[in-house]
Amino acid sequence: MRKKIIFSLYKKEMLDILRDKKTILMMIVIPLILYPLILAGSMFLASSMLKASTSKSYTIGFENFADEQAMVDNFNRLKKDHNYTFVYYRPKNEKENEKNLRKGLVDAYLVESVSENRPYYEIVYMASETDSQTAAGMIKDILTDIQKETTREELTSLGLDPDAVLRPIDYTYRDFSSKEENAGYVVGMIVPFLLITSILMGALYPAIDVTAGEKERGTLETLLTLPVKNLELIVAKFLATSTVAVGAALLNILSMVLMGAYMLSVGTMGSATSLDLASFIPATIVTLLCVLAFAMFASAVCLSACIFARSFKEAQNFTTPVMLVFMVGGMAGMLPQLSFNSVTAVIPVVNIAMLITEIFKFHFEFSQIAVVLLSNLAYTAVAVVIMGKLFSSENILFGDATVSLRLLESRSHMKSKQIPGIGDLVLVFAVLTIIVLFGSGLLVMSFGLWGVVIEQLLLFAVTAFYAWYIKTDARVVFHLHKPRPAAILAGVLCWAGTYLLIQLFGTLLVNYFPGLSQENTEALAGLWEDSPLWLMILSSAFMPAICEEVAFRGFMLGSLEFKYKPAVAVIFTGLFFAAFHMSLLQFLTIAPLGILMSYFVMKERSIFISIIMHFLNNFTSLLLQEYEEQLTEKIPFLGGELDLLTGLILLSGGIILIIAGFFTLHAGRKAADAMRR
Repeated sequence: MRKKIIFSLYKKEMLDILRDKKTILMMIVIPLILYPLILAGSMFLASSMLKASTSKSYTIGFENFADEQAMVDNFNRLKKDHNYTFVYYRPKNEKENEKNLRKGLVDAYLVESVSENRPYYEIVYMASETDSQTAAGMIKDILTDIQKETTREELTSLGLDPDAVLRPIDYTYRDFSSKEENAGYVVGMIVPFLLITSILMGALYPAIDVTAGEKERGTLETLLTLPVKNLELIVAKFLATSTVAVGAALLNILSMVLMGAYMLSVGTMGSATSLDLASFIPATIVTLLCVLAFAMFASAVCLSACIFARSFKEAQNFTTPVMLVFMVGGMAGMLPQLSFNSVTAVIPVVNIAMLITEIFKFHFEFSQIAVVLLSNLAYTAVAVVIMGKLFSSENILFGDATVSLRLLESRSHMKSKQIPGIGDLVLVFAVLTIIVLFGSGLLVMSFGLWGVVIEQLLLFAVTAFYAWYIKTDARVVFHLHKPRPAAILAGVLCWAGTYLLIQLFGTLLVNYFPGLSQENTEALAGLWEDSPLWLMILSSAFMPAICEEVAFRGFMLGSLEFKYKPAVAVIFTGLFFAAFHMSLLQFLTIAPLGILMSYFVMKERSIFISIIMHFLNNFTSLLLQEYEEQLTEKIPFLGGELDLLTGLILLSGGIILIIAGFFTLHAGRKAADAMRR
């Protein structure tokens, strides 16, 4: 690539972007003016509402009281402690109560009755009316005070010490968190969502302008006729969009800092004025690094989505799902049940939100910071590569790009036995990823191992329904051919060899990075505890072997092999299959197996081979996890400490089995070809 050309194109793109009033509005006006106004306005509104709720006079009525005046006197005496103001209403008859409540003449009623020789009170109100609900809460406060007073008086009359009876023990809180940590906790819950949203909004409009906007204006054709490479043009657009996204984020940070400084100056933050602001410098530096990494990722994703659109309006429709996913991921730091670990550290968007939340709580794990930043750079690189492929397609640039997304067509007009397009593939796996990210945890928490079964069925249902809807050639796409016995044997041998090598590699990784396996092991142990073996096999081996294979070695591989070279389709399917498990350790260990299974399906045109391999892999892992002590006693090299002898056994055994598997595969194929001749 030529740096001067890229810089010239970058300069041109920046000038075009900055001429657009919408971009300036989203980049400058909103962060510097609107956000502070919203924050200040919400604080003023909350303060006004709180003040109004106590200064306002509420009308309450008493019904069926034996000594109404005594209760009124109690209310007059105790309301001063709460700064409440009441006006008392005495209804003429009980039929007026509901009518007066609905008309707003009375905010709430207090009805007295006797139950088991004790007074019993009922608060009658309208929960749908704010004033009525507030008045009911005030009456409850007064009754609580009367209840406490009466209890103390009765205990005293019996010669008992009320404090000793009502408070047999005392307790206090001792908070080890510093003021800075407490402030960081609050900031860390709010800032990630605001930053992610601002970065996305900052990237969105420039991305639309330099893609769909240029298509609409007819200037993209002129750009492509220039003596520049497609990659140079892509990089320039990517850098320009990233620059604007970073600028929008920095302006948002500046806006937040200025608002915080103002609140400190007027004393609205109380004890926060004594904070050691210097202690937040490391967290701020890491946040800026996160902003840079995430801005590049968001820009690449927005550009990849917008290139499909032919107009500004259409691009806004295409990017709506991206906005929703990013905004949901940005709220990850607000979820108390979500922890920052090796799994969430590699989930796009979620990892940035979680990392910023953690560092503002002064939890610095440099390995996790590195994983988050590097994973975002890796995702950015993948998105840029995808964007390059999209820019190389004339059909996408100048034709109707939506033909690759057949869901937008009427089913009655679809041809039978067609192959899914890249748009179909992206849509299906976006839905599957959302199911895994946001549905899996809820299902498992609600139904345990049956939740895993339901999750797998959802993956299968989404894939199968979409394939049916677009009239896919199921036999071709899902590789529904009968496998040769020799191919099945070859697949089993290669799986066994790969499994031994994975055991060796995984053990080495865990020895050097022990934290990698902790979350996975604990999660499995918690799910399998007190569960029957058949349910473990069904949920963790049988269902994934069918449902995940239909999605990956079926829909994904069957779509990619018609668009790219076989090696590209096999490797990409294997890598995406590994990434789908949302674990760094599993990615490193499952990727080779995913590539191997994709290779066998591609060679034999039969998904049943990969289903068998997948089942054997999960079933063996389940047995090793559940019966580790018994199995390692009989087969020591499958578990325990890794020594030189064990390592050599795993390495040599794995290589021998893989060689035997490939020999069986090719020998069987030659024999089959000879029989056909």
